This record gives sequence, C-alpha cells and structure tokens, in this order.
Amino acid sequence: MSSKKASFESALKNNYIRKFDYTKFENKERIASGGFGTVYRANSLILRKLVALKCLHEDDESFYEKFVKELTNILAVNNHDNIINFYGVSNDPSTETYYLVLQYAKDGDLRTYLRNNFNRLDWKIKIKMAKDITSGLYCIHEENIVHRDLHSKNILVHEGSLLITDLGLSQSLDTNSNSFKGGMLAYSDPGYLRNPFIYKRSKASDIYSLGVLLWEISSGRPPSLEITKIFINGERERPINGTPEDYIIIYSNAWKDDPNQRPTIKNIFDSLENIKLENIYNDPNDNQEAYINNQSQASIDAFSKDSVSQASTNEFSKDSISFSSFTTSNRGEVTSISL
Repeated sequence: MSSKKASFESALKNNYIRKFDYTKFENKERIASGGFGTVYRANSLILRKLVALKCLHEDDESFYEKFVKELTNILAVNNHDNIINFYGVSNDPSTETYYLVLQYAKDGDLRTYLRNNFNRLDWKIKIKMAKDITSGLYCIHEENIVHRDLHSKNILVHEGSLLITDLGLSQSLDTNSNSFKGGMLAYSDPGYLRNPFIYKRSKASDIYSLGVLLWEISSGRPPSLEITKIFINGERERPINGTPEDYIIIYSNAWKDDPNQRPTIKNIFDSLENIKLENIYNDPNDNQEAYINNQSQASIDAFSKDSVSQASTNEFSKDSISFSSFTTSNRGEVTSISL
C-alpha cells in the first residue's frame, strides 16, 4: 500500500466516518461526469432511499489528497439544511474505488430547474431560493472556507429547498496556495479574471458569484454577458423588469468590482430577511423578453447542453473558445492561459 493511500485510509478512520458496504447499493446509474469525478445515483438498502455516489478520478498522484480535501470540507459544514448532506464513504472492492455517499437531490440543478419552472415562480418563492443559497454560503464562510465555484450547476433543488454542493474546489482561508484552478467564468470575481495566476479568491469572491446567482434567479436564465465586457469595461447583466428594487440593490452591491466594497454574507442574509417587495423595477424601453427570445439557439445550447441533474460535477467539453488570454471550455471554465 502506498504511503498516500495509507495516510488517506488513516484519515478516514480517525474521522470516524461511516463506512457503507458497497454491495448494499442497487440500481447504480451514472448521472454526471466532470473534472473531479463521476456521480452515480443508487438505491441504498441500508438507508432505504436514493443516494448519490461520487468518485474522484484516480488518474494522478493527488487523488487521495483531493479526496480528503473534499471530505474535510464536507464534514465542516455537514447537516446544514442548504448544503448537500454527507452520509459516509464506500469502497468497491473489485476496483478499489472510493465513493462519497451523498444526499440525492431529486429535482436537479438550479439552472435546469429555472429553465423548466421559471414561469411558475413568484417573488415569494424566488426570495426563498435566494435565502437558501445565502444561508448555505453563510455556513461555509463561518467555517472560514471559500467555495470558489458557485454557479447554478452547483446548486441543487430538492423538495423545494436549494442545496449548495461540490466542495471540491473549496479552500480554507488559512491556505497560502494560489487560486488558478477551475471555476465558471461568468460567475467569477473580475479580479480573478484579470490575474488568475496571482489573485487569491476570498469570501468576497464568493459574494460576487452569489450576486450573479441572485440575478439569475430574477431572470430565469444564466448570465450571457461577454466576459471581456465584465472585467475590462465593468459591465454587468441588466436588471429584469418586474424585479423588486431592493433585490436589485442586493445583487448589485454583491457584484461590485472592488471586493472591499462588497457586503459580507451576513449583510446579504439580513437584507434578504428585510426585503420590501412594493417598489418594482420597470423600464418601458427594455424589452427583456424580446432579448431572450432573439438569442440564437446556439447561444442557448451553450448554457443548457451541459445540464446534469442531481449532481455536483459536470461534463467538460473538448471544444474551447478564447477570451483574451484565457482558453476556456464552452461552459465558460478556465482550462488554460495563453502567454
């Protein structure tokens, strides 16, 4: 047994993590695959319900380190109502593959959910959705963890509640490592977009991502503004007619360019608790419906074709587009830098 594997198994033992017999999972079905691993849906005979089994790719030396890192982050925030629940680990003895056993979110990811249900959502429901995400992030920040990968594919929907998932990129603020690794560009802190090799993402970076998510809840669609306009010109997505003005103020403050001017997660949580819905934004010259309907099908597909349900990781595309010095997948994820 390698020293890294021995250290990994020792970490599992010392954390008193529940071990599940792999043979007690039935009807396993792959539901997502991404850069960090593959997620399966399965029926747990022990828990008597559906669960998600997440295995990390074992194609490099850092596998055990990454597994323990995600496991550590999950344990720090486990059992919160708005964070995906962790039940334990399992090991397939035939392949020696380790799995995280996680809560299964039956209603899919937020992006897909908004696309399919937006016309049925009133502002009472939208505010609750915003509160759910904010509450989960509040817990993460209280544990001094930065998520670093908040977007609408990493928010799951389960029986009317929103759950933050995928803590694989999350990092303690105590670490000194740099930030250049992963993330969806449209939700990324502009400071990171300008200097991805040296910019250390912070809680304020998560606040920026949250601001984009709150706008997405108001619009029912993912952000589509060109990345270069965001970090060069400082532009942001336009407010949507019918949105409470208090809500616009909340997400506009969250996505300010200067991270020092962004509110804390507590500020946002308190603002949502006290939001007033009487004053509604309405620009008669802004036909957002026509704008959305006139988007090319290719543009819409770029945001929707990678949709997964009940999963925290997404399938990467081999096709890439260049934005300035960035090379990104067509999902908007940084994959390399052109110097």
